[in-house]
Amino acid sequence: MKIIIENWRRYLKEEVDLQAAQQLIDANPYLKGKLMATPESIIEGEGYVLAVSEESLGHIKDRHMDASAPGSLFLPEVDLGEVMRSLLSMPPSEESGGRVKWLGVDAGMPVGKMGVKLGDPEEVAKMQDYKMPGGRNEMVKLTSGEREPTNEISLITAELGDLGGKKLLSLITAFPGGIEVNGKEMPMDRNDFAAQGFYFVVSQ
Repeated sequence: MKIIIENWRRYLKEEVDLQAAQQLIDANPYLKGKLMATPESIIEGEGYVLAVSEESLGHIKDRHMDASAPGSLFLPEVDLGEVMRSLLSMPPSEESGGRVKWLGVDAGMPVGKMGVKLGDPEEVAKMQDYKMPGGRNEMVKLTSGEREPTNEISLITAELGDLGGKKLLSLITAFPGGIEVNGKEMPMDRNDFAAQGFYFVVSQ
């Protein structure tokens, strides 16, 4: 993934005030000291400006580029920075509670493979238990299978403040796919996936 590895392109237009962006970043206790506003860490779209920390990029790399772990995968050739910039020029799907989200937006090209499928809850209940990584101890069901190619991408951000007439956002996460599988919306809590027929697949 180009933006995550070493080939970060320049996504910043000259008019973005990096000093003002840094003030907004430092006002956030979770980001202060962890994120510097530089031409390499700022992506500007028509409607929003996005600050990207190494920590959030690391999360995306850990969760959405490891084929041996459950979850959706980005295609390695996808330029995530360019895709995110295009989303920042679109109206968001949701904007409330300090969060700005683009959910299941068609990127117009393949971006990855969806790792969640929908089945009969009784059959899903027989599958292997798996505890998702992280601190929430979410238990899901897992089986061998092939992920489905997808053109959809979701971007989750937190609002930091106004920056020259555009909202400055910080990256929380991005992943291939949306919030629905076969027209059914996935629960917010992954602990509820199996009861509603959702399960993860990994290639063997």
